[in-house]
Amino acid sequence: MRPPGATLAWLMAAWVCGAAGPLRAQELPPEAAVEALEATRFAPTTSVNLQINGVLGSLRYDGNSVDRASNTAVGAPLLNGVSLNHELRLTIDTSFTGQDLFRLRLRSGDFAPSGFFSNAPTPLSRLDVAFQEPACGAGEQACSGRLVSINRAYLQLPLSPEIRLSAGPRIMQLDMLPVWPSAYNASPILDLFQFAGSPGTYSKRLGGGFGLWWQPRGDLQGLSLGYAYVAGQAGGSAQGGGLFSGSSSQTSTLQLALSRPQWNITGAYSLSGPPVRLRGTPLTSQLAASGRDGSLGSWSLAGYWQPRRSGWLPSISAGWGQDSFRFSTPAVAGLSGVRSRSWYTGLVWSDVLGVGNSLGLAVGAPAHVVAIQTPSQSSLDDRGLAFEVFYRIQISDELSVTPALFWLSRPRGALSGSADLSQALLFPTASGEASLGVWGGLIRTTLRF
Repeated sequence: MRPPGATLAWLMAAWVCGAAGPLRAQELPPEAAVEALEATRFAPTTSVNLQINGVLGSLRYDGNSVDRASNTAVGAPLLNGVSLNHELRLTIDTSFTGQDLFRLRLRSGDFAPSGFFSNAPTPLSRLDVAFQEPACGAGEQACSGRLVSINRAYLQLPLSPEIRLSAGPRIMQLDMLPVWPSAYNASPILDLFQFAGSPGTYSKRLGGGFGLWWQPRGDLQGLSLGYAYVAGQAGGSAQGGGLFSGSSSQTSTLQLALSRPQWNITGAYSLSGPPVRLRGTPLTSQLAASGRDGSLGSWSLAGYWQPRRSGWLPSISAGWGQDSFRFSTPAVAGLSGVRSRSWYTGLVWSDVLGVGNSLGLAVGAPAHVVAIQTPSQSSLDDRGLAFEVFYRIQISDELSVTPALFWLSRPRGALSGSADLSQALLFPTASGEASLGVWGGLIRTTLRF
């Protein structure tokens, strides 16, 4: 069996030979053979990058909501076995003029049956690299987890030296914004720390869309203004879908940022239509996804500072977000005044115990409900903390190994003792007495070439 790099090279060689005919050394002089090979290589403006992530890890749950006898919590099985999963992404970048960019990305993975993807008891234990399409659940034997999907397909081109347009049928919200206000992304572990503190504003919506950004020169250099529109149902759906429709699952984002070589500060606002994707506690996510005839408005303030050179001082990234629910038809009748909030702080030390190695830690609160008027008129506690620490060992330019540990104090928030949204809202006192936490340990291996 060939290693991935050899397989890719072999496929490219097979394609070349099939298109141009087999090249035999005895039929061509050395100079002609070299010229023939150079004629079949990729254009200078095209690059192909392959990244493979493998994760070996396990979860441990604690709290009075855990039933050890049946290995369940809140009616769902605990995925606490040691799992070995992988994710692969092949990115092809090319340019037609040298100033534009066309990107095509293929992606595959098998994370869905593990506790690091769509985990019912603790959905916030999802990893940043966890991927699978279609997202088969645990026990679905007929659904393959090794299918390859088109994860990106978009074009970026300059309209002027200062203005850039992005558009495509498969583009992510972040692809269309001029800056990413975080330096805590060298070796991402938990998905919840990769939203710059605001999963409502930076939802990472993927679909069809377009965006514009402006980065002036001269005295205003460092300033940037960006707008992005993306619809998860841009291709249509049973409810209608399509761009700009009421059921397109769309997000519009406006971002204003000021960047300098060592620091950045960014403000952003997003308006998302139903069905809304908001990765937070189960209460927050379900209220956002089930709301109808309205929208979710999200604010974010984020930024970072990094030292000029590696040493005792780490890079510091921080972000804060708040969401306002504006649905005339809420998930549960009688709800009003719903707001959620989130924040994070991440530190990264570079060149720790070796050039290229890095140590990072982050702490924060996932998106959680902070204000709500319920039919019972009782207050509920949806708060929880998250913590992670990692140490990335850069073995070579192509290979890195990252041991990591994380902890979620209340990953289910107000739903720690129940999976029933209505019951938790009507009887918040009983739900507040339940507890459920999770520890995670893993080793992530990343190969790039």
